[in-house]
Amino acid sequence: MTGLLSFFDDLGRMVLFVRQLFHCAFCTVGKNRGLLFEQLATVGMRSLSTVCFAGFFVGAILVIQFQLMLAQYEATSMLGGLNTSSCVREVGPLIISFLLAGKVGAYTTAELGTMKVTEQIDAIRCMGKDPMEYLIVPRFLAIVICSIFLLVFGLVVSTFGSMLIASSLYNINPLQYMQSIPRFTGPWTIFSGLFKSLVYGFIVATVSTYMGYFTTGGAKGVGKAVTNCAVYTNLFIVLANSFTGILLNGLESLMRL
Repeated sequence: MTGLLSFFDDLGRMVLFVRQLFHCAFCTVGKNRGLLFEQLATVGMRSLSTVCFAGFFVGAILVIQFQLMLAQYEATSMLGGLNTSSCVREVGPLIISFLLAGKVGAYTTAELGTMKVTEQIDAIRCMGKDPMEYLIVPRFLAIVICSIFLLVFGLVVSTFGSMLIASSLYNINPLQYMQSIPRFTGPWTIFSGLFKSLVYGFIVATVSTYMGYFTTGGAKGVGKAVTNCAVYTNLFIVLANSFTGILLNGLESLMRL
């Protein structure tokens, strides 16, 4: 019961935190471009290699699984389209968000939490600067923006990896593989993937910055904040995956009427 109350308490505090963060971001837009670009470079370079590595093998694994099913119906000509559609719509955003949560989210929480318990954030406030504007907003925006770009890179690598495996293991012509992609991967599929990536990136950015900014209890508190960040982020992403899937499918059905 105590854990449930603590969860809803953190959830309410996150809502107020996001409200404060958005107000600060809109009021100070353009003032800290240097900090934002620095965080974009940090988040992007820290995650790009991992995303590309994971994307390659995710595409390879999916193409093997789809090949096993499609070969039974002699429909291997649709392999490229089905594989790419599943990556863009579902697997890609989820994998990239989990990687961001585990690598960037945990690092951000640990970094901000350490600054909080060592009173560096209080020192910034004493120097006349707003910690929300100086520390939180650039990190928040960097994670959200990078989630979109990382999805694009991950999907390109995933498509290349799946095409390579399909060609080398199943003798599928790469041109035939690419020609089937537009049949299943249209503008709505791309929009769905980008929308989900934006939502998941928003979750990772919110939870990681919130947990770090409100860390207490010294080094032990930092460890607890990182653990809570991982748990909450994964939980919220799974819930958001369900809600966004229902929402996007409903909108797609309405558009077809």
